[in-house]
Amino acid sequence: MLTYLRVSDFALIDDVEIDFGPGFNVITGETGAGKTMLIGAIGLLLGDRADSLQVRAGADGARFSAAFELGEAPASARQLASRGYLDEEEAELALDRSVSREGRSRCSINGRMSSVSALAEIGEVIVEVHGQNTHQALLSAGTHLDYLDRYTGTEHLERLERYRERYDRLTELQEEKRFIESSSGDGEREIELLTHEITAIEEAKPVPGEIERLEEERERVSHATELVGLAMNSREALAGEGGKGSSARELIVNAAASLRKMAERDPEMRNAAERLESLAIEVEDAAAALTRYCEDLESDPEKLGEVESRLNLLRDLTRRFGGSLEAALEYQEKARVRLDELSGMNERAGVIESEIAAELAVVESLSDEVDDSRRSAAIDLQSAVIAELAHLELPGEQFEVSFSPRTGNEGDPASRFGRSGAAQVEFLFSSTGSGPALPLKRIASGGEMSRVMLALKIVLAGADMLPVLIFDEVDAGIGGVTAGAVGEKLCRLASFHQVFCITHLPQIAAFADNHYRVSKIDADGIPGTSVELLDDTTRADEICRMMGDSSGRKVTRAHAEDLLKRTGKKKSPVGTDP
Repeated sequence: MLTYLRVSDFALIDDVEIDFGPGFNVITGETGAGKTMLIGAIGLLLGDRADSLQVRAGADGARFSAAFELGEAPASARQLASRGYLDEEEAELALDRSVSREGRSRCSINGRMSSVSALAEIGEVIVEVHGQNTHQALLSAGTHLDYLDRYTGTEHLERLERYRERYDRLTELQEEKRFIESSSGDGEREIELLTHEITAIEEAKPVPGEIERLEEERERVSHATELVGLAMNSREALAGEGGKGSSARELIVNAAASLRKMAERDPEMRNAAERLESLAIEVEDAAAALTRYCEDLESDPEKLGEVESRLNLLRDLTRRFGGSLEAALEYQEKARVRLDELSGMNERAGVIESEIAAELAVVESLSDEVDDSRRSAAIDLQSAVIAELAHLELPGEQFEVSFSPRTGNEGDPASRFGRSGAAQVEFLFSSTGSGPALPLKRIASGGEMSRVMLALKIVLAGADMLPVLIFDEVDAGIGGVTAGAVGEKLCRLASFHQVFCITHLPQIAAFADNHYRVSKIDADGIPGTSVELLDDTTRADEICRMMGDSSGRKVTRAHAEDLLKRTGKKKSPVGTDP
């Protein structure tokens, strides 16, 4: 339950702290005092969109804090723990949010920084607000199936979840089938192209760096005659084979011999002699290498043609497949993977039909189970709402849950299913003697509309396991005996939930376990709001005000005290099953 709320610098509210109790909590006060602001603050703590215009004039931002005790709501606590918002043994939840004048929000959950979306997720587990928005939602047939599912119960919701898992699998298979069918023609052409490209690369057998090596070879082969002539000149100069005088080798050998003789007289020259002798050997080796070079490098037009042909082949691969031989080889691997996928797709096309048929059979079976449980629950829902209508001074009115099949496409049996099954649901109502039941939005009378909506909300809220229910001025258009019946119903809901109700009717407020009065205050000319928990005396004063007489007349006071006494006898103790 909600145990604590603090609101600061929000609209008319300067700084308000409230400790709430279990059972039926009623909030009353004059119009414009700020009652709805309290509900708005709770909404912001549970993820509602913030509006910086609601920040109190002169303040930098609005601040909100709330504490929830979930010891009596173990299902909600388990859900929050499974989502990481509570530790397994925790039962207390503290929420904080601030909204700056620029519209920025900061949120925390049990002291840990969080997001607005996380607050909204928590709100779905612990609080439901029944106000004008839910009033409008109930008028939309699109929401009725969800309300019926929630009313049907936990086992049904688990069954529905199993159905949805199989339905999602069915839609995945159908999407895969459509993709295969749409790709079949292009796929064959792609297979042919990929096979041709892979073969071209495989036959070429490119090697990274091969183009650069071939370009060097082409340069040598195309200038072979010139290179041989230059090599022969160098060899003759080194080895003296051309008969043009002393060779470099002979000169070095002679110089080394002279140095060797000098070393006999001067040992310091021994190192120079040895160096020249080594140089003579290197010159001889260089001459031999040039001889081999001339023998190997011959002008060969056929060899040049082979090199040019290979270069053209490899350059064509680079143009087609990424600009380099490395890119061509990488493309080859990717093409092989894609070819395997396409080949597998062809094989997949042969078996997917049978998988779809098998999954469709499961979906049909689960859908029948889901709809059977809905139809059974719908009978109970109809009876419960009709009973509530009778208590709300609408005896004889009829409420129906209408089922109709979803519209499918001829030739596609799976199209008659959706994520919620094969049925569509709509709530219908007919007043006494008005003819056949019609959709809720066709209800003509405003008073009837309010009571039908309230009956639905009471029945649906009673079936819900959310620990906190808030009714925001849902008593519009009713009064007298009907108002007393509404108060009694809300009070009895408090046996299953902590219930909050903002009301202007004394017949409802009299049923409160905890009665809070919201008042306007004026501090040095600045308007504000105060909230106080009423005791027996101040509560009777507030009931008098709600009756339209704050003058203190004894007759009004006696009427208020009598109303409180009579409602007290009708109330069930908090936490008991009425």
